[in-house]
Amino acid sequence: MEFVSALGSVHFIVPVVLGVTFGLHFKKGIVLINIVAWTAMLTFFAKQQIDYPRPIDVDITLQSDDYNKPETNLKDKLPTETLSTFSEEILNITRTDAQKNYGFPSGHTSIQVALWLGMFFVFRKRWILVLGSFIILLTVLSRLYLAHHFLGDVLGGLALGIFVLAMFVFLVQKSRFLTASIADFKTLSIIWLPLLAMPFVSFLPGALLGGLLGINLATFFILLQGNTLIFSTNTLHRVLTAFTILGLLFMGFYLSNKLSFNGNIFLELFTTMSISFVIIRGSVLLAKRLNFIRYKL
Repeated sequence: MEFVSALGSVHFIVPVVLGVTFGLHFKKGIVLINIVAWTAMLTFFAKQQIDYPRPIDVDITLQSDDYNKPETNLKDKLPTETLSTFSEEILNITRTDAQKNYGFPSGHTSIQVALWLGMFFVFRKRWILVLGSFIILLTVLSRLYLAHHFLGDVLGGLALGIFVLAMFVFLVQKSRFLTASIADFKTLSIIWLPLLAMPFVSFLPGALLGGLLGINLATFFILLQGNTLIFSTNTLHRVLTAFTILGLLFMGFYLSNKLSFNGNIFLELFTTMSISFVIIRGSVLLAKRLNFIRYKL
């Protein structure tokens, strides 16, 4: 169950979406990156605004290696009816204690829905739907089994992931992002959409929004130069391109995490955006010079 839950972590999700983008299909990968990033940002926003506890925050008898035990056992104060919510007494205690364990909605669940159903949307392969549905189901069960979430949390994660996916399915089809031969304001709507989130950066993970803006900005320039990127038929070239970009991005964000922004969220946003933009643009130009990538004109 720990392994299944780990499949919903950033260490698994990021390599998958970047591998798809820079090793399989550029445009489809960009759609997938935006679906997953928006799901993560909205999940983060919902968690902080709702601030519901996890099972391990209210039941001292539960075991977990990831979270500290609560000081007060609130198990007897939990709702007894399926559709009931937490009492004000529980919320007053869990929202003011030192542990910030936001329960609702389940981020692992929403991200897995975004990843696998998003991949099915862009590739339309039956095996992706079957495998993805199985992993989503196992993720739901693992989060419940590990006492990291209540049933309502994982249902909320499912609903949020499906909502974001439906929004992007509509937007991609309306804009013809995947099929249009000429890039314009309408076809690139999913690229500039994150700009609308910038005024709300104080409520969102600045590094994630900055990284998304940087990747989308690099994509904007790439699509203006050519219709899309065509990868080498050599599998090794594809793997090297994807691993180079992935490694540089992880290194860039690791270094940015070491920087002190003194609480300036806009400085963090600009820094991560610049790092991701430079890395993507530089890596693509290098791969193009090595003939690992070419533009489809």
